[in-house]
Parts: sequence; structure tokens; C-alpha cells
Amino acid sequence: MPANETLGAITSRRSTRAYKPDPIPEDILSDILKAGQAAPYVAPDSRRFSVLRDRRLITRLSEAAKEQGIKLGDFQREMFSAPGFDGTYGAPVVVILSGNPETVQYEAVCAASVQNMLIAAQSLGVASCWAYFPVFAFHGTDAEAWRTELRIPQEYRPCAAVLLGYAAAEPYAQAGERYRNAVDYV
Repeated sequence: MPANETLGAITSRRSTRAYKPDPIPEDILSDILKAGQAAPYVAPDSRRFSVLRDRRLITRLSEAAKEQGIKLGDFQREMFSAPGFDGTYGAPVVVILSGNPETVQYEAVCAASVQNMLIAAQSLGVASCWAYFPVFAFHGTDAEAWRTELRIPQEYRPCAAVLLGYAAAEPYAQAGERYRNAVDYV
């Protein structure tokens, strides 16, 4: 275990795919969102955060995402059509990050925010998962209705989601060594 708390939060974090319905206290959710906003950015208006806390709204978004996701291919159709499938895993909070394509590398800006939120959540005892699944809802004919409902301006593109809550089961643990990427010192 690393001696540094930040490194400990980074290396111990795992994606959670089963959540309790318990709400996240406002102060903790606020701190997680502050961490996301503290990530590097290109311009002040390069990203937006849409925070969903109503489970009915999250379920509707999941169903809309499922409708679009099954069009991607056989693998997605099989997975998303399985009885009881919920691509938000019952998370009580879903944060959609949207980037402004007018700014350079808006996807990277949103990704940096996601990573900060995941690490902050871990350090605050909140389970998390980086998910693209909810973004599928913005690929269909109802995309504009979703933009309106979630207050996402036309010029922004939803590009990532963070699922937050308290774990209902142990997070997914990868078998074997977790870090297997090549590192070349030149």
C-alpha cells in the first residue's frame, strides 16, 4: 500500500457495477464535483457537468441509451438486451460530462475531469464507475430532447459519464497484475 493517500486512492480504486440506492450526502457530492472542475482545461467554457439524482430520470436515460446501444453490433445487442440489464448499475448519481468542440481536445478535458472525480470519490468512500453507456442516449432521434431535459447547450457534446454511489457488492477485481502497460524510459 502506498504511503501517500493520493496514490492509495488511485491504486485502490476499482469500477463498481452494483450500487445501493442510498443517496450521497450533498457535501460529499459537492466535493467530488469540485475535484472534477479542478481538472486541467483549455478554456473556462470547455466542459459542463449534468448531475442526475432522480432514479426515474436515470432509468429513462438508461433505457434510451439501451435503444441506441443495441444498434452498434451483435455484442452490444446481446448484452444490452439481457433481462434486467441496467447500464447505470443502479447508481443513485450519474454525472454526464459534455465538452465544447470549439475548444481544443474537449474529450481530453472531460476525461481529466472524470479521472479527478473517480479519485475524489474513492478518497471519500464513494464507489464509482467511468461509463460511456449513458452517452448512447445522445446518439438517437431523441438527442435534442435529452439535451433540453439535462440543460446541455446545443454547442456541447456529451462524451463521458461517471456513476456514483455506495457499493452494493464488492467492486470488480481484475485477476492477476493490474498494471501491464509497457513503460519505456528513453
